[in-house]
Amino acid sequence: MVVVDFHKRDHRMIPKPAGPAIFLGLASPMIILYFLTLDIKYFAIFLTTLIVFVIGLIDDLKVLGGSLKMVLTVFGSLPLLVFRVYTPSIIFPFFGPTRLTIVYPIIVLLTIPVVSNAINMIDVYNGTLSGACMLLSISQFIIIAFMCGNLEQAIFPLTLFMTSFAFFIFNRYPSKIFAGDSGSLVLGSFFGASTIITRTEIPSLVAFVPAILNGFYILASIKGFVEHRRIKERPVMLNEEGLLEVSKSKAAPVTLARLIVADGPMPEWVASKRIILLFLYSALLSIITAMLMRW
Repeated sequence: MVVVDFHKRDHRMIPKPAGPAIFLGLASPMIILYFLTLDIKYFAIFLTTLIVFVIGLIDDLKVLGGSLKMVLTVFGSLPLLVFRVYTPSIIFPFFGPTRLTIVYPIIVLLTIPVVSNAINMIDVYNGTLSGACMLLSISQFIIIAFMCGNLEQAIFPLTLFMTSFAFFIFNRYPSKIFAGDSGSLVLGSFFGASTIITRTEIPSLVAFVPAILNGFYILASIKGFVEHRRIKERPVMLNEEGLLEVSKSKAAPVTLARLIVADGPMPEWVASKRIILLFLYSALLSIITAMLMRW
């Protein structure tokens, strides 16, 4: 399929979705490792990504409502719960581990739909999705491999980084392919699942702050879950010079993409760079948070 790149003056047609390739990049190592080790956590994260990928692919082919998509992605959390690949405890800086036997399964149930849909919402400019996922995975890899010394579990962020990097080569400005919902949702679901399995909930939450703020802005401005393709007013427009500028329509939703351009008209690659820099700052803060957790 091809779609219009609205942030280009020539409104060029860009192929999508890259979701099937992204899914193979994430799922293949997991299923191979499962058959080699028979460790159930690899099979659980494989099933999670498979379920969310199918939902995303259906959404690419036939647009699903925002609320329905959020509800359906809850099913992606079920393998993590069924196979109990989580530890019902969250480690907080200064306070240490806390026992959340009853509450934690609810957290797991909500993590996959929240994280996958929040990642989907940041796919606004060329390279923002792939760039953000690269930084999220790098920070998680540093924390797991070098600070916790758990090289076995470091395979999860390493897999996410390599897949995101391969996608970034084609998704960076000017994009040659778009992820589609099947790509963005599956990247988010893999990051959310790896966060639970590796017990890096608090640092990963800090690294994820830009996506959380973007989701909050959107939900607050449009008063609910609305599929982005059904929003009539675009938050950012292209002016006659080919630069991005904030939409003057009061009906346009407030988004991180809109706030980034609030300083004045700018090229798309600059706006994309600023969003990726936000994730770089939050990734560094997540590493600092992990250091505090070791005290």
